[in-house]
Amino acid sequence: MAVITAFREGSRVMTLTEVAARTGVTRATARRLLHTLVALGYAASDGKYFSLTPKILDLGFAYLASSEIWRFAERDIQALAEEVDESSSISVLDGHDIVYVLRVPTKRILKNSLNIGSRVPAHAISMGRIQLAALPERDLGGYLASAKLEAFTPWTITDPDGLRAAIERDRAQGWSMVYRELEEGIAGVAVPIRAATGRVIAAANISLSPARLREPGKKAHLLEKLTAAAAAIEARLREGRPA
Repeated sequence: MAVITAFREGSRVMTLTEVAARTGVTRATARRLLHTLVALGYAASDGKYFSLTPKILDLGFAYLASSEIWRFAERDIQALAEEVDESSSISVLDGHDIVYVLRVPTKRILKNSLNIGSRVPAHAISMGRIQLAALPERDLGGYLASAKLEAFTPWTITDPDGLRAAIERDRAQGWSMVYRELEEGIAGVAVPIRAATGRVIAAANISLSPARLREPGKKAHLLEKLTAAAAAIEARLREGRPA
């Protein structure tokens, strides 16, 4: 997996030596792993350079195909994005990050690099905050003690105590709003999505420009529509009824 994830933007084609250096393994180990990937069809080589093949997408789509969120929420998120005319997404918490598993962008979108599979630090986005709010106290404390709270804009909360206060506020109100913390031109509101057991398993959000979020009544309107979409998804999860 380290070899697979070594191939990323700016390093889509690499030599054996480059893969070994990036992953911290010996050349012999890197050679064995790369040739295994080639034999399985997940990588290709011209004898000197290695690259991943489209088959590698099978690994990600295997997760999506088995994910109850992906199967039960796609239609509702699509309808939500069309109704509010803003980008809508669902993500799951994975370590210190959230990972997008559904995303419906609109023409208003300001950041086009976020797609299914994109990872974003949880502390700087509404979907991350509302999922952190659902963690048991021990897990939340561990997160705050170990996460690198990077400042993406002047408004990003990077102080652990300040972030805890924001998370506790979101827990109490049942939703999160993060304003210009990941990118100056983006604001977002998010609500949790719960499984039939009541456990928070994901979050849904609407992202838009800060100027639009400041429009009179906009936040309340978006939260109403977002909460309704989350409730519809939760109902499908309880009934075992895919979208």
